[in-house]
Amino acid sequence: MKTTRPKILLMAGLALALALAAGIAFSFDLPPFKRSGLIRAEDVCPSLGAGSATVSALDEVLPDKSSYSFREDTRDPRTDELDDSYQTSCFVRGDNEQLLFAGTEMLEYDRAGSWMEEAVAQFESAAALKPFAVGDNGVASSRVAAIYLPCTSHGANRHLSVIVRLKKHGNAADSALRNGLITLATNAASYAHAEARCDLPLNMKN
Repeated sequence: MKTTRPKILLMAGLALALALAAGIAFSFDLPPFKRSGLIRAEDVCPSLGAGSATVSALDEVLPDKSSYSFREDTRDPRTDELDDSYQTSCFVRGDNEQLLFAGTEMLEYDRAGSWMEEAVAQFESAAALKPFAVGDNGVASSRVAAIYLPCTSHGANRHLSVIVRLKKHGNAADSALRNGLITLATNAASYAHAEARCDLPLNMKN
């Protein structure tokens, strides 16, 4: 049976349309050609802590993007034991969209509960924040992880307040997001404890 000319033209037209659609999908990173960006340890903010655990946690919590960028901002390094301030920030972006923020600051509260109510609950409801064992206080949800860690013996209650906020998340379950954020906050707290010249022992568990 012969294939008529109109059928040949129709099949050729369909093939051309499919090729054009595939080309557009590839050019704009649309499925099934979406490219996943690579998070490299050397690009990650130093304040998030080094090591494969940090990279794995970022891979877990962040959405799939074709590229990622990290910007460190150390506004107030602690220069000596008499300095009573320390502040650093890390901004994580993917495809020009802010995905995650991590900030550490030296603060002083009479109670760890007051720290959570004033410094953390502005980013997440108190009901969603569940405790985990670290420092004087650690709370986390699928969107925020925060740690209140003793730092200096000078002054009443000089602590490091570490807060990691996930602004855009991937497809992981809430429990996996929470665990990933806890890893990032814990690593950031360990880094800050050394960089801020803390003289109290590093207590990562109660």
